[in-house]
Amino acid sequence: MTTKDVKSFVPWKGFAHFMRFEIEQHFWQMRWLLPLPVMLIVAYIVVGDVAVDSLNYSLESNTWDALFSVFGNANLVFFVFTLLFLYLVSDLLRETRFGEGVLFRLGSRRLWWLGKTLTLGLAVVVYLSVAVGIIAGIAGFVLPWQPGWSQATMQLPLEFYVAPGARDIPPAAALGQLLLLLSMGWFCIGLAVMVIAQFSNQLVIGFLTGILVNLSGLMAERADTGPPIAYVSIHQHLLYYYHSFGDPKSVYPAWIVSVLYWALWVGLFYRVGLILSAKQDFLAQEERQ
Repeated sequence: MTTKDVKSFVPWKGFAHFMRFEIEQHFWQMRWLLPLPVMLIVAYIVVGDVAVDSLNYSLESNTWDALFSVFGNANLVFFVFTLLFLYLVSDLLRETRFGEGVLFRLGSRRLWWLGKTLTLGLAVVVYLSVAVGIIAGIAGFVLPWQPGWSQATMQLPLEFYVAPGARDIPPAAALGQLLLLLSMGWFCIGLAVMVIAQFSNQLVIGFLTGILVNLSGLMAERADTGPPIAYVSIHQHLLYYYHSFGDPKSVYPAWIVSVLYWALWVGLFYRVGLILSAKQDFLAQEERQ
């Protein structure tokens, strides 16, 4: 995008130009290559472990086992995926002098906040697509693709981070539910980071807030925190196997409860960000740390 593009803004094209600038500014960076080696390493380790477990237990495994072992694993979710995602989106609120010119041509703080939110949503989609694509691609070379659950998961579901009740759902649908929780959770945490960064006018404070939220979920999971505190912790709604799946005796929430949990927080953070954007100081933000 050139200075000529900024000067040629017209109202109905302003938002499209702004989104194009956001994508160019935040996605065409070397940091977005980092998920490639990280996912390759994770795939190499986890797929190998699944294959070894299959031999040790004398039970057939398939690609679904690898996918759930990666994206259902609390250690990977908290120590790798969430932290890496926070790093990738930590600069979404940064504006250069040129970016300020794009904003002023846009002429709407509401549209500015909407654009930032949509950019965050696009980051979630790209990040998750790359992760799933790499893990599934490598797993598919080692393990078979099958329409249903493997023998290993049917007999030892928790070994692959699958709740017993989830086996009544086709694995493709179950994986879709798992990925929806992860995407909503990462989007919500990213939105919270942006709101805190707006409030403090410091990107690093927003980033550290995201780290603390992630750490709180990890600590609650490690402590095996029970209800009612567990119901407000992010681990209960981010990790797929912490759900009841129709079991009336389960202490875990239903999957749809977690969807509503994330949706409510997203709505709250978006509204707060909208209010803060009306008072946002966009001058000289490139000088802020």
